[in-house]
Amino acid sequence: MDRRTWFVLLGVVLAWAAGCATPLTVDYDYDTMYDFSKLKTFAWAPSPPGNQMEEFAEKRFQGALTSQLQAKGYSSADESPDFLISVAGIKKTVESGRVGVGASVSVPVGSHGSVSLGGGKSKPRTKQEGELTVLFTERASGKPIWKGTAAAEIKPTQSPEEQQQQINAVIAELLKNFPPKPVR
Repeated sequence: MDRRTWFVLLGVVLAWAAGCATPLTVDYDYDTMYDFSKLKTFAWAPSPPGNQMEEFAEKRFQGALTSQLQAKGYSSADESPDFLISVAGIKKTVESGRVGVGASVSVPVGSHGSVSLGGGKSKPRTKQEGELTVLFTERASGKPIWKGTAAAEIKPTQSPEEQQQQINAVIAELLKNFPPKPVR
């Protein structure tokens, strides 16, 4: 699979909302001492080193994040944003069990016996998984304040429109717990 195809698939992978059989795994963490109520504006930070996301997929994820953050009342700001957002994607091959194939042959020997010969071979089942990481960093201090990750199996290519629908669903699930609810 070429690199461009994989990156396009990253967006598709993370989208379970359209009835994907592979579950989406979402996790998040945040600074429990941070006052998220003071955040109003955001901007995009450069992608971190090691980002493997294809340009079109990255734009789709950024568009989904922007629209869903705006729906939560945040505004995009070019100058002096309250927090910066970076997105990164990685791909990995994982083994998910083995498939075994075997055969045997029995050859009769004499009137009451036989000799059996056989063999088998097992082959690992591998699959491609993609992982998306979204990091929110306070601009003034440069400290991370919230991080979300989503991971799923990479599935076959879909149209750009279908990819965007699935990406929107992934981002909605990822941002379900942002901003964190204040502890009372």
